[in-house]
Amino acid sequence: MAKNNAPKKAGKSFLSMFTRLFVPNKPERNVLEEEAIRTPAKTIFLNLISNKLAVLGFIGFVLILMFSFVGSKIFPMEPTYTELTNSNLRPGRNYLKYPKELQNKNIVKIVSGISFSVALDDEGKLHIWGTESNRELRNVSDYIMNIPDEIQKAKIVDIEAGGTHVIAIDEDDNFYGWGYYGNNQTKMPMNIDMVFSGADVRIVRMAAATQWTALLGSDGNMYIWGSTSARTTFLIPSDVEGRVVDFVAGDNNMALLLDDGTMRIIGQDGTEFARNIPTELRNGELEIVGLTATNRNVLALDANGDLHLWGSSESGLNRLPEIVGDVEYIDAGYKNFVAVTTDGRVYVWGADDLGQLNLPSKLDKTEKVYADYFQFYAVGENSKIVGAWGNKGYFFGSDQYGRDMLTRLIHGGRISLTVGAIAMVISTIIAIIIGLVSGYFGGWVDQGLMRLTDIFSSIPFFPIAVTLSYAIGNQISQTNRMYMIMVILGVLGWMGLARLIRAQLLLEREKDFVLAARSLGIKQRNIMLRHILPNVFNLVIVNITLGYASSLLTEAGLSFLGFGVTEPTPSWGNMLTSAQESSVIQFYWWRWVIPAIFVVATALCVNLIGDALREAMDPKSNER
Repeated sequence: MAKNNAPKKAGKSFLSMFTRLFVPNKPERNVLEEEAIRTPAKTIFLNLISNKLAVLGFIGFVLILMFSFVGSKIFPMEPTYTELTNSNLRPGRNYLKYPKELQNKNIVKIVSGISFSVALDDEGKLHIWGTESNRELRNVSDYIMNIPDEIQKAKIVDIEAGGTHVIAIDEDDNFYGWGYYGNNQTKMPMNIDMVFSGADVRIVRMAAATQWTALLGSDGNMYIWGSTSARTTFLIPSDVEGRVVDFVAGDNNMALLLDDGTMRIIGQDGTEFARNIPTELRNGELEIVGLTATNRNVLALDANGDLHLWGSSESGLNRLPEIVGDVEYIDAGYKNFVAVTTDGRVYVWGADDLGQLNLPSKLDKTEKVYADYFQFYAVGENSKIVGAWGNKGYFFGSDQYGRDMLTRLIHGGRISLTVGAIAMVISTIIAIIIGLVSGYFGGWVDQGLMRLTDIFSSIPFFPIAVTLSYAIGNQISQTNRMYMIMVILGVLGWMGLARLIRAQLLLEREKDFVLAARSLGIKQRNIMLRHILPNVFNLVIVNITLGYASSLLTEAGLSFLGFGVTEPTPSWGNMLTSAQESSVIQFYWWRWVIPAIFVVATALCVNLIGDALREAMDPKSNER
């Protein structure tokens, strides 16, 4: 007799149907379990990290914050520092990167300009490194890095460098010059050329500055040309003519060593360079074997190995360091003196604003240190470079006052980011208070606060900010001026967010959880802050993020127009002020392009984060 399996089959069918309806397969069960235990914060976080643009914006903003706030601790800045000699230098860190080929050459001399250096080897060949100068170069012949072919073919015996040009003479006493020659300082005037064209007078000594060139002839006379101010400043007294055996110079003075061993100063009267010459040098008691000068000081070495120093007290240049041993060699940069003893020890003193005192750890058996402007090169007994230090250059170039753009971008970013953040905090607090009270209470309270919002919305922001800035002028400190900008940005920037919060409150206050809280007798203040505010906080966070970018741009705009953070305190906005000059746009692109990139990049990163937050906090974005 056949067994009846109908009940069994019916049971299996019912179980199968139940399983399909109520028990999902394993992957689906894992998804449901994951969603069941996922908190709203975790959901928002997962939505954020799944947005590649949001991650990119977050990483970029964190890097900018570290650049500004951490960088300001690593790279301190003196706001009032200026060095006009280094104004408008191009981006680059190659001032000290001499060619490797020099290691196989015997170096005779190294001279430096503002942003370049030139070495002369014992074969009479020149080697140049660094970057172009700070001039508005319009002609190919202006470029200092292009040594003319006629000079490369000649056998050079001596060289000197000004700030933006180089002069040289060959073995036949022919004079050469190249680089920026706005004052014709690279071209020997015809009347001077006639003096040296014969066989009687030869060039004994050369010197060059930013705007002039000077030669000492074997006839004991000085020959100077270049800028009009230089020609009128360096007037040679009649009792000195034909008696000069050596000379050194700053921008505005020269120290002349005469044939009787006495010292004479020419140039601008009243400078420290021209005063306080040691008596023993005035009357010729000592035999001077070495002479060098910074821009404002003179250092002399006598036959006994003693040093004699006078001039400006700036950077301690008028004080000799404790030197162990006999000095054999001296030289000077723009703000520093160098002394080398017979046992190879190197002493440098003076300014340290560009790393002039950061000597390399190993300067083995140094014989000479070629110092010029802000670059220093130590040469050993084998005529090879054994160390280089000083101004390496500027990553982002320098501005019109010779200040490092990188350092100012770091500190300017800290100010711009802080001003925008605090202004946004002020406006957000006001917006939350106005929006909550207006939306919750409604009625005449709502009408009154919204009309107040309309009044503030009608106030033109930029005219008010400009008027206040002009009226206050320089009557308040820079710190108080920044506080004023923060308050103005905050007080005049809350209206849009307040309206959004009010609109959201009109929806939230009618929901059941609010009615339940009221029926339980909870205070209205607690209902607004503890029950309703958390439900609109997502909206607040998104608008804070987007509003921060707007505040940052507004501060930059105010400072750009000259009514925000003012010089010498840097901000990204006032660093962009130079873009108002056509010459800056044409020749000095780094002064406006780089700050603009930082402003745009920061605003973009913040906006990417804000847009991503808006999507991540939107419940509809999770319905996939």
